[in-house]
Amino acid sequence: MTPFSRYFRRPGRTAASAFALAALVAGVTGVSGAAPAGAGIRVAFCPDAIGPFSVQGTKVVGHGGKTFVSYGITVPGLLGPNWSKFVKLDLQKIAATAINWCGNTVRLQLSQDDLLGASGTAFNKAYMNAIQNEVSAAVSDDLVVVLNDSTEDTTTRNSQKGPDHGTEAFWKDLAKLYGNNPQVIFDLFNEPRMYSPGMPPAQEWRLWSNGGWFDGVYYPIGMAQLAQYVRSTLGAQNLFWIEGPDNSASFAGMVSQHAVLKVSGVVYALHHPAGAHDPAAWNADFGYLVSTGVAPVVDGEWTNYEPAPTSQPTAPRSSCWPDAPTAVPAYLSYLAAHGIGLNAYQLQPGYLIKSYTNLAVPTTIDAATWSCQSSAERQPDQGAGSQVMAWFKQHDG
Repeated sequence: MTPFSRYFRRPGRTAASAFALAALVAGVTGVSGAAPAGAGIRVAFCPDAIGPFSVQGTKVVGHGGKTFVSYGITVPGLLGPNWSKFVKLDLQKIAATAINWCGNTVRLQLSQDDLLGASGTAFNKAYMNAIQNEVSAAVSDDLVVVLNDSTEDTTTRNSQKGPDHGTEAFWKDLAKLYGNNPQVIFDLFNEPRMYSPGMPPAQEWRLWSNGGWFDGVYYPIGMAQLAQYVRSTLGAQNLFWIEGPDNSASFAGMVSQHAVLKVSGVVYALHHPAGAHDPAAWNADFGYLVSTGVAPVVDGEWTNYEPAPTSQPTAPRSSCWPDAPTAVPAYLSYLAAHGIGLNAYQLQPGYLIKSYTNLAVPTTIDAATWSCQSSAERQPDQGAGSQVMAWFKQHDG
């Protein structure tokens, strides 16, 4: 069933036929069984992003030469061994991204191990069908779809910190389906982790680019070889999002270490900035790539709030901003001024929404009670949902 999203703007569709379809999607777009509040409002002020996309200098350009800036939400339900339990919720999140959040992009996190097994030689047809269903739902909602390969929610998390031949096999299967789809972006590997504190920059960028031995594991390829393989060997025409080393917290040093990728169509995808929350740090981490004309940038996965792991309750996390009430508005203004898009994480209570009962109601940071180390995780006053929603509607509208 096609989610009710933006039928108003499709050729041959009328407002009457769009409203007639609304009744068909109750139970698909709303978690509580009803269409989400504001269904159909997006069509009035949130334009589509239409591919094919290409890189021109520090900008991404789509159909008709229109600049494409990604405004979207990460949907991670297909990541991990229990993926089948989250398919329905994923579809609801995809529809809400388009309808309620004014997003033009949805980023689907996938797992090469769930598709091909830890050996990289199996094939899970049911998992591939689930991928295809979610992509179809997103495209029918006129969203650009970012497909991301992750190894973080698998049994091999601690040993598979960078791309390998299984990563190549994963993209071989995905490129057969989507390698020429103008609405699909390939985010080649989630948060490369071949890094340890104190590692010299030259070693860090060499491992990221070319692979090698790290922590007793040999990585036969790096991000440079992976990008070249998908672009040249597989012939994929898609835009690439490329994440940096150390969980993609910074691209500082990439140019000076001669690690800029040679393949075409690359956007560098920062996640959670590692430094201080001010323009000087953001310039050093990633903004310089735009200001010096190197390449376009997107924040491909961002949150201001993420509880510390229970095993390390006081461990600092770049994905939790202790100064969020003032820093988040400043960060969003910085991104807008530099033409950098953002994909937020995620439609889950505490992060962007208050409750699963309505994916349209965002969290709002309460400055009076804000704390990175909240005693109760995922409280409605922790996530920057309302700020993100307003920012999407301001800039994508």
